Amino acid sequence: MWESIRNAWVGWQSFTDGGKLAAPTMAAIVYLIMRNGRTGPACRLARYGGMAAALCICPVTAALLMHYQTSFYDYPWIWSIVPMTALTALGGSVFLTDQWKKGGWSALLYNAVLTLVCVGVLILCGGLGENPVDAAAQRRERLQAEAVLTETRAVCGEEFCLWAPREILEYARTQDGGISLLYGRDMWDAALHAYSYDVYSAEEETLYLWIEHLRDYGAEGFGTEDSSAEGRECVRRAFALGADAILLPMDVPGLDETAGNPESSELQALLFGEDVEIIRLETYFLLKMR
Repeated sequence: MWESIRNAWVGWQSFTDGGKLAAPTMAAIVYLIMRNGRTGPACRLARYGGMAAALCICPVTAALLMHYQTSFYDYPWIWSIVPMTALTALGGSVFLTDQWKKGGWSALLYNAVLTLVCVGVLILCGGLGENPVDAAAQRRERLQAEAVLTETRAVCGEEFCLWAPREILEYARTQDGGISLLYGRDMWDAALHAYSYDVYSAEEETLYLWIEHLRDYGAEGFGTEDSSAEGRECVRRAFALGADAILLPMDVPGLDETAGNPESSELQALLFGEDVEIIRLETYFLLKMR
């Protein structure tokens, strides 16, 4: 439960980091309620919007709403119960209408400036057109993955089962349908599990954690006293589960000295006892059974 509440609070912070549209919505709610008292459709809409927004902001009730909608949807989706667009538009229209009712040239100038200020505030509260996804970085990552997969396919053939870090697995199936994966994107994207009763085994999850943290800890420090034994066990499990090819990043500390003398390298020590062929690609080591 505490984890759900923490996720709800982190979700609210992320939601407001992407834009401050919740602020003009709350301002519109307050203005509509103060102006219309307790009567009228505008006030009823504002009261509903205020209660719904409070439920989405409070971490406890937000966690309950997230549980109700299932993990298929992220935190921002619970705000679909708040008519943000309607409330903001109605509040802004009513406010500006009230101001423009005042006559005189001085009032006209004042209202024109006020309208521009309101439009500016609304624009500043949005994301200003910024895309949180770095498209250029994604394209570079995709091209790098495609290059590695092309090298792997040249060695392993057209059809094989691959185990690799997620930056490779994310693009493997989009490049070639003949490549099968030891696990898919639903391993790291929990939302894809929302309506599925099939879950990964603890063994598969261990493999995912090992290969994803390999860069962080290196061959000599993966959080255990005998990281070489753990590496051998993970490789053995991967091949036993059906992997035909394993890609390990070349920039892992302790694995980057394989070229020229693989028998004395950390990588060979990591895989000691396995009948594994080690092939050096441009940026990855390819492991396959002999």
